[in-house]
Amino acid sequence: MHWTQSHVAAVCIIEMALLVMACGGEATDAPAGESAADAAPAQAASGEQTTIGGGKAALVHPGDGGSPHVKVDWVVSGANISITYGRPYLKGRVIGKTVEPMEGQVWRLGADEATTLTSDKDLMIGNLHVPAGSHTLWVLDSGDTWDLIINRQIGQWGTDYDPSGDLGRAKLTVSQSSTPADQLTLSIADGMFKVDWGTAVATVAIVVH
Repeated sequence: MHWTQSHVAAVCIIEMALLVMACGGEATDAPAGESAADAAPAQAASGEQTTIGGGKAALVHPGDGGSPHVKVDWVVSGANISITYGRPYLKGRVIGKTVEPMEGQVWRLGADEATTLTSDKDLMIGNLHVPAGSHTLWVLDSGDTWDLIINRQIGQWGTDYDPSGDLGRAKLTVSQSSTPADQLTLSIADGMFKVDWGTAVATVAIVVH
């Protein structure tokens, strides 16, 4: 049988296609000197590091209900402080009516898992001494004000609040903003811990002890 150049080219194309299928997928372009396998993790990780509330944030997981769970790190007076929390969106809901915090109820100060504060040095939050380590943060809307609750229990789901584990409470000063925050944002800056949620802005002093 006489093989023309077109026959040879067709066979080569078929062989290449079969090789790709045998390897389990399509070929991926990679920079010179770098394999596709080396390039993939870098591409997956890109965009996960960002800035939220004045701190360096990394995505923990996207959240089952669409509220991304993030870990945000700050350095304050030599202390390494982080808060890990779910960041819900208002999506047209009204605080106190169709979305937390609700008056008289304890809120997880976020979404999904309980919000966790970690510091490698002792802190003063309001008038409350918070020892180094990890604690969960909660908010109680008492009607007149918000209380920030610091609890010793960690690792629980955000609906599993146990008051027997409370370290104590600090009063939050609540004001109204003319620029609503559609997504919950927790921040630490200028000696203040701040919650931005809808038109509500709640703050309390935070100092490295």
